Amino acid sequence: MNEFINELNKTYGNWGKILSINNFMLEVRKNLTDHGLEKHNSRLVFSVCPDDVNRIDEVDSVENALTSNYNGEFHLGGLGAYPMGGVSGITAASHHSPDNKSNGEKKHGNLIFFISPHVGLIKNQQGEYIYGKLARPGQQNLTSSCGAMMGFLAALKQAGSPEDFKIAPDNSNMDPTRMVLHGELINNYAPRLSDILAIEDENLQVVNLFKLNYDLVMNKANQMINEFLMKEKEHFKGDIAKISGITVNLGSQDIFIMKDISYPRN
Repeated sequence: MNEFINELNKTYGNWGKILSINNFMLEVRKNLTDHGLEKHNSRLVFSVCPDDVNRIDEVDSVENALTSNYNGEFHLGGLGAYPMGGVSGITAASHHSPDNKSNGEKKHGNLIFFISPHVGLIKNQQGEYIYGKLARPGQQNLTSSCGAMMGFLAALKQAGSPEDFKIAPDNSNMDPTRMVLHGELINNYAPRLSDILAIEDENLQVVNLFKLNYDLVMNKANQMINEFLMKEKEHFKGDIAKISGITVNLGSQDIFIMKDISYPRN
């Protein structure tokens, strides 16, 4: 574990705080408790990738740690953690947060958002670290993590530039998240994608791709949360917390790169 934390400090240490799951939960519990958000009065809302490695029992995962401490979660996320559930999903989640009565007055429940893309990290037999790959429980071969973003990077390299990247049509709506994810990346982040393509080191390409993935997901989630608060300000009286960063999948356990904990209503 410590060797992976040291490696991540080299590549992400100036971007976020590298935390084991135990240290992550210590920081989260203290921060949320100091702001009055507890298990009995809050509901988790996840904008995370549907990839099962983030929550299967065989993995000591960030998501499992959160759900065991805060009693289940409402999911917004699609491929690449993009918040496909949108404002309607947030509105639905706001109807599920626990509430209670104190002195005859209703105390509205709160929402705890966990917003996090994920990236794999392995160390091969030669002692080299490889980003974007993962040895999944029960599998012999390495696979990509996050598969959606690594697949996008491979297609972008094949195209040669964001301008030449052709988003495959989906006229029958059989692959909606891919269409939205690729459209957002190509239409809104072309200069940064060009910079990533210019990086010769493949690990640094992946590291920067997932920083971009975080920005995409976080920017869109912030827009949706703000829109929700504008639309529901007369009805939703609870507080909101946002925990954000990048989840690093090691195969049997996770490490979390904490970017921020914030409270948009404060």
